[in-house]
Amino acid sequence: MTEEQKRIETKRIFIFLIVTFLITWAVEGFLAPLAMNSGDAEIMSQASSMISSMMFAPAFGAVVARLLTKEGLSHSGFQFNFSKHKFCFLFGWFGVSALILLGAVLYFIVNPSNFDGNVTNYVQLSIAAGSEMDAAQIMGAYKANLLTLVFTAPVMDIINAFGVEWGFRAYLLPKLYKKFGTLPSFFMTSLAYGIWYAPLISLGYFYGKDYAGFPGTGIAAMCVFCLAFGCILSYLSLKTGSIFPAVFAHGTMNVLMSDPVNFTFDGGSVFVGPAPTGFLSMIPMIVVAVIMTVNMVKNPPVPSKEEPVEEKKAAPVPSAVDEDVIEEIIEAELQDEVKAKEE
Repeated sequence: MTEEQKRIETKRIFIFLIVTFLITWAVEGFLAPLAMNSGDAEIMSQASSMISSMMFAPAFGAVVARLLTKEGLSHSGFQFNFSKHKFCFLFGWFGVSALILLGAVLYFIVNPSNFDGNVTNYVQLSIAAGSEMDAAQIMGAYKANLLTLVFTAPVMDIINAFGVEWGFRAYLLPKLYKKFGTLPSFFMTSLAYGIWYAPLISLGYFYGKDYAGFPGTGIAAMCVFCLAFGCILSYLSLKTGSIFPAVFAHGTMNVLMSDPVNFTFDGGSVFVGPAPTGFLSMIPMIVVAVIMTVNMVKNPPVPSKEEPVEEKKAAPVPSAVDEDVIEEIIEAELQDEVKAKEE
């Protein structure tokens, strides 16, 4: 990579980060709070839509960076190379469900008295919401649906997951990897991913507002979670060169991360568990993240490079001397043919 190419790549990284963070923080840090505190029910309902739309801010940032630097859509991670990377694709589909389950099991091993196999709180909320089923039916339906989600969760929130992953893992990560290598690129991408959530944490998402050090403690906790989960997503994306395993994994996390809480009597602890954002329930994810990162360091992939297209050199124009020589050769050949015919 030439110095000019390095300069352009750095420019692309900064454009992506500025656009992504500026849009997200303007909406979630300013416009959404105004809407939520307006007192108008219709305007308040629009705040949720505004926040949801910000899941596409990273993808938009990538598009803007590509357009402004004339990068095009090359190396976008759209290849579905399942046959070559079966483990990564299958882990993206089922692995996160297993990690959420293992984290919840670990939490309930440490806190067995808080395990509620009858999902009482969920049942009571459903009845209060007007469900016509009785408690046993609600519990059975919930558990059956939860089992179904193990297979369908990767695509249940695929649009939002794609919006985030096409920006952070398909665009930012490969550029940082080329510049800095595995560990720094994993760390920087995942940290940026965590800090990006700061305005959302400040609104009470994921950790609520009733804790010491709000919102700084929650933002720090989210960064730890994103470092662990982000390393897994980075491994899946960089190892395959495809965005799909990371999208499947992210979609699964979005759909299933809150379900372990339904198996507690008291809702658990946002900083402990059983949700995977809790530090105790996060341990299985951290272990897998470390294993994947070490594997990537020892067996680094060769990133695809955008080689500059070489211009075809035009054929040299013969000089006047060359033309005279050519004419003499042609004339001699014609004379030889005439003599051959006469003989």
